[in-house]
Amino acid sequence: MTRLRSIAVALTLAMGALPAAAFLSPQAYAAEDAKERKITTRAVAESLKKAQAAMGAKKWDGALAEIKKAQAVEKKTPFEAYQIDEFLGYVLIQQKKFGEAAPVFERMLNSGFVPAEQVDERTKTVAQLYFQVKDYRKAAEWAKRWLSKYPNDEEMGVLLAQSYYLLEDWQNASQTMSNVVRNAERKGQTPKENWLQIVLSSHFKADNKDGIADTLKKMVRYYPKTEYWENVLDIYRRGDHGDRVTLGYYRLMNDVGVLKHKGDYVEMAQLAIDAGVPGEAQAVVERGLENGALKSEDRTEQQRYERLLNSAKKQADADRNSLAQLAKDAEKSPKGQADVGLAQAYLSYGQYDQAIEAFQRGLKKGGVADVDEAQIGLGIAYLEKGQKEQARQAFSAVKNGSKWATLAELWAIRTHTA
Repeated sequence: MTRLRSIAVALTLAMGALPAAAFLSPQAYAAEDAKERKITTRAVAESLKKAQAAMGAKKWDGALAEIKKAQAVEKKTPFEAYQIDEFLGYVLIQQKKFGEAAPVFERMLNSGFVPAEQVDERTKTVAQLYFQVKDYRKAAEWAKRWLSKYPNDEEMGVLLAQSYYLLEDWQNASQTMSNVVRNAERKGQTPKENWLQIVLSSHFKADNKDGIADTLKKMVRYYPKTEYWENVLDIYRRGDHGDRVTLGYYRLMNDVGVLKHKGDYVEMAQLAIDAGVPGEAQAVVERGLENGALKSEDRTEQQRYERLLNSAKKQADADRNSLAQLAKDAEKSPKGQADVGLAQAYLSYGQYDQAIEAFQRGLKKGGVADVDEAQIGLGIAYLEKGQKEQARQAFSAVKNGSKWATLAELWAIRTHTA
């Protein structure tokens, strides 16, 4: 949980705002409050005067003893009880007795004597005190009072969300912290990682799968750690969306460095061969062999990887040799699918300028079998060239509701951290 700000309670207490004689001086208050705001009981005045002297000398135990004497006086006015609490609350804070101080501050706020200009800050103080002593229900109650007046206050929003989380109120915890995150985003600020972790954990504990997925998207946007990418891609790539979309997820996994398991390397290579881009299959198998992902003590298994590589190499060689003819055929074709197929081949061999040109030409002609797939290919080519804004525009052109939409959104997120 976040560190609770040290509670420096700047109270307008008798020791700071009132001279020693003020206990008996009605001139210290506005004329219309003179009758109510006076200390007229001598025993109370004497004890508080001694308490003030002890407080000035930072003798907190002595001050507390005198305050308790004032509390013990039977016949006190409401204002005198309030003034005693002013002294008591200050001393308890100095002694770091936050649990005892919290109800004192609450009592003062309910008394009606707290100056109007101090009510808001003391409301916040009460919430902080209760949070400090782990009374999260009370902390939430007082934080909500503050937020009813200052709904976008970050500090109290975080405290309220944390209180809900510690009370195991997962729905309110996620909603409250999500609001804090949105407010930060509106200001152009980066939400703190632990805020997003609280939202994610709350959704997880509430078994809110959509909430988990949406939060992970934000986490990879702002904190593109390997484990966050692994989690979000594991959620989405397992959907029933067809081999070509699955290949697209593997491409993103490879790009962000979370393609690790031998089964994923093999499946990606096979899907790439099936999609007509054997050069990509060759590259991914070679990478798996180099980094050890496709290494096995089992000779039969290792030979299988080697056969896969040899097959990909053979097909890639033939594919490269056919590129010139494919380019001529695409140029003559009135429809854009041939250009898009050529662009995918260029992309698989790292020829990004040629890929961009061919994708654009094909999309302009029309007659493309899957426009959304082509837009994602165009975006990847732009991204590999370092042209991030153009990449985002290409990814954003994918239709909402398309089977490619989530993949396009994740690639767009990737452009911010690539």
